[in-house]
Order: sequence, then structure tokens, then C-alpha cells
Amino acid sequence: MQVNRQKGPQIVISASGMCEAGRILHHLRHKIHNSKNTILIVGYMAQHTLGRRIADAGLAYEESGRKGVPPLLRFLHKEYPLKARVVRIDGLSAHADKNEMAQFLKQSRLKVKKIVLVHGEEEQSMPFAETLRNKGYSVTVPKFGESVVVQ
Repeated sequence: MQVNRQKGPQIVISASGMCEAGRILHHLRHKIHNSKNTILIVGYMAQHTLGRRIADAGLAYEESGRKGVPPLLRFLHKEYPLKARVVRIDGLSAHADKNEMAQFLKQSRLKVKKIVLVHGEEEQSMPFAETLRNKGYSVTVPKFGESVVVQ
């Protein structure tokens, strides 16, 4: 709370959790409406998360030359105008890519009965699932909001 009350330039580094919970929500609530602020996205933001909505809406607004009414984002039971600048730096993910995951499966020598791909977007998950199926694994890619029973 003290950070949010401070005046003047500052850099706030927050573990985002895709901007879905925790302190980041409060930092955003206090900073998102000010065009002097920048929201720097340095990691992957999954579909259907506040972080992704900020990235998509903010980058589109930047590409338009910040013309017109700023996009409104709803979180913490209120709408906030996204006047802060949004900048994205890709390539700083701590997640393994599909080749690294396939290599892990092969080298681990685990007796994997079923794989459920739940992290990533459908356009990447479906081809990866097919690659794993071709290697003999049973793979499921649940749809957004779908539950999977693990036995």
C-alpha cells in the first residue's frame, strides 16, 4: 500500500500470476489510469486472463497511436481506463518449449499413462498433442473451463 501512495517516478516489479491475483491487482488499480505509467509485460499471458486483456487492449491502443477513448478493463469489481502505456518484451519465459518437454519425457523414462496439456493456447497445444500421440502417448487437451478427472 505504501508503494501505491508514493509520488514521483518508481519501478514496481511484481510477480504477475497473469495479473489475476495478489498485489499486482492493487498496483494496477492505482497506476493503470495514468498515461505517465508503463505496464511492461515480460512473460506469457494466457488467454482469458487480465494480463492478456491488458496486453491485447494496450498494444492495440498503442498501435492506433493512442487515438480515441482508452480501452476499459474490468477487475476488482470496477472498470478502469487503460491509459498507462503497454509494452511487451518477449523471450523471457521460464517455461520449457515443446522440444524441451518432449526431450524430458523421453529421457525421464517415466511410465506416463496419460498427458493432459493445460498450459498454452489451443493453436500450440493441439499440434503438440498430435506430436506426442505420434510418439505413443495418450494425450488430452481440455477446452477452457473443462474439468479432467485424474485417476
